[in-house]
Amino acid sequence: MVNSGTVCLLRSTTGIALGAIVAFTLLQPLKAQAQQPSGPENRPQVEPADDPTDPSNVRTITQESTLLSVQSGQRLMAEASNAISSQNYAAASGKLQESRQIFNQLSNFYQQLANSFSGIDPRLSDANRAKALETAQMRDEATYQLALVHRAQNKPELAVPLLIQIIRSQQPTRDLGKKAFQQLVELGFVEASDSQQAGNPNPTEMGLLSIPGGQRLMAEASDAISNQNYALASQKLQESRQVYNQLSNFYQQLANSFSGIDAKVADTNRTKALETAQLRDEATYRLALVHRAENKPELALPLLVQIIRSQQPTRDLGKKAYQQLLELGFVDVPYPRQGGRSTQPTSSNK
Repeated sequence: MVNSGTVCLLRSTTGIALGAIVAFTLLQPLKAQAQQPSGPENRPQVEPADDPTDPSNVRTITQESTLLSVQSGQRLMAEASNAISSQNYAAASGKLQESRQIFNQLSNFYQQLANSFSGIDPRLSDANRAKALETAQMRDEATYQLALVHRAQNKPELAVPLLIQIIRSQQPTRDLGKKAFQQLVELGFVEASDSQQAGNPNPTEMGLLSIPGGQRLMAEASDAISNQNYALASQKLQESRQVYNQLSNFYQQLANSFSGIDAKVADTNRTKALETAQLRDEATYRLALVHRAENKPELALPLLVQIIRSQQPTRDLGKKAYQQLLELGFVDVPYPRQGGRSTQPTSSNK
């Protein structure tokens, strides 16, 4: 049995403990609030000149400190020259690729600024247009050096597209355009014009990116078909049609570039564009037949339609492609129909 004195002592002790807890609880938030800034006057002051969020704060950046600048592109060109001197063509190719990308971006940006200020501020518009042309010239010079490096690496399939880009950009009448065309002549990709030195063309140097290269792939596909190796035949035909398609596009671009400048060169390359387009369509037709043999009509149908669009339905290859669609059940009306008439176009459409 607990006596009354003990009860009084417990009550007294409990009261003191509760009072201490209440006092501690009330004082704790006050301490936490004292550690927080009481207002804006307690925040660290930022100088206006150092505030990056201030729109009026303009900080000049030196051209040498940024990658996207003329100086940076020129520095990469110099590094590429050193690499070429050391015959380190892999490093030179990387540096030239970076430099032409920088010059191309700069040219596009300056041209966009020139267009934005056109009709608003002629001085700014003209200044940025001049910079656009200047950096475009640097881009083409880097591109030409890169094409020469690819030739040194025995990679003409990489050099040809770059040389054609230069001719389209510079026009065949300017010095760099003439030098690019001369490289194509030396590679055996085009024939020399009347004003061009024939040099020592070497068609075999072209390797895969050439009509003989495409024909070689077609022959390998025929051997694979004879052995019923349709997977290999499909691969070889796909590669050959890609080669012929690239050739046709390149020749057409050259024909357009020389149109109104040299009629002979323009006509010659236009003829080659049509010839390679015909070879492309023949490779495409054979690829469609391989897909039929593999029981893959979903792959054959798009190819057959492409042939009809390129050849027109009135030409022999177009008729054969349409007959394949009829046999597959994709179309149900024969062509040519009995008693129907059709006109024969002179060339295929690319």
